[in-house]
Amino acid sequence: MRKIPVIIDCDPGHDDMVALILALGTPCLDVKLITNVAGNKVLSKVTNNTLNILNYCGAQVEVAAGARQPLVRGYQRTDTEGAHGLSGLDGFEFPVENPLRVSKRTALEAAADILKHSEEKITFICTGPLSNMGLLIRAYPDLCKEKIEQISLMGGTCHFILTKPFMEFNTYFDAEASKIVFESGIPVVMYGYDVTYKALFQEDFLDKLDRIGNQTGHMMAALLRKFMQLHNQVWLDLGGCPVHDACAVAGVIDRSIIRKSEKMYVEIMTEPGPLSGATVCDYEHRSRKPENAEVIFELDLEKFLHMILDAAGRLA
Repeated sequence: MRKIPVIIDCDPGHDDMVALILALGTPCLDVKLITNVAGNKVLSKVTNNTLNILNYCGAQVEVAAGARQPLVRGYQRTDTEGAHGLSGLDGFEFPVENPLRVSKRTALEAAADILKHSEEKITFICTGPLSNMGLLIRAYPDLCKEKIEQISLMGGTCHFILTKPFMEFNTYFDAEASKIVFESGIPVVMYGYDVTYKALFQEDFLDKLDRIGNQTGHMMAALLRKFMQLHNQVWLDLGGCPVHDACAVAGVIDRSIIRKSEKMYVEIMTEPGPLSGATVCDYEHRSRKPENAEVIFELDLEKFLHMILDAAGRLA
């Protein structure tokens, strides 16, 4: 089986946790590197969460710390409880002792080195703010265009409005970096709120995770129970709970999971004002600007949840 080489850029986060488990437990993906970016929580917290997830599920991948704040804007404090709790992964007590350590290389150094020495193109899966990705493209534009297969990202929104019009946390948090990514000429696949708020899990899914019988399944069930409680209190209760970031992994594993998508021009607004940070999607193709993203609208939910269960069952 040919494995798809991927680099995952994330800010765990409960849904990032599911994305990591899905990627690490799926045989067709070769996770070359995990980079962290400040987003859901400060960089030290999300890096610690990443190392804890890897240690607990028995995976060993280089973890490199990246941007501590957006490229231009100041870091917006996310040290309140929010949807992910104070730690960013509330709901489970990881072992105090963890032999895994963050890489001595920065995210930029590690990602660039992998691209330079890879004989095949690399797919990037971005599930946090796009600060690291924007830096990489700005620093190595030719290398990125030559060696990146696609950027599969969780971010943006076309029709679905949660708080502000056309706003989603990852793309809004570092709008300037998002603009660099969408205007890079590299194929972008966007899994925004339009699809992720349709890909909901229910309580029975958590029971299935528990019944896997391994420690990864128990960890995921505990964390997602807490996430469902926090998310549905803080944001929106649709009768289930999303794991936004895992969608961007699932589509890389198996394109057939995508039931509805459309290529279009997506503009990232960076000018000061109420729409700063918005993803403005030209779904009616009125701007006549070239398409720069494939926007995903529907996934096969049953297949998606099965993929997660299957991946969890392959780990410790």
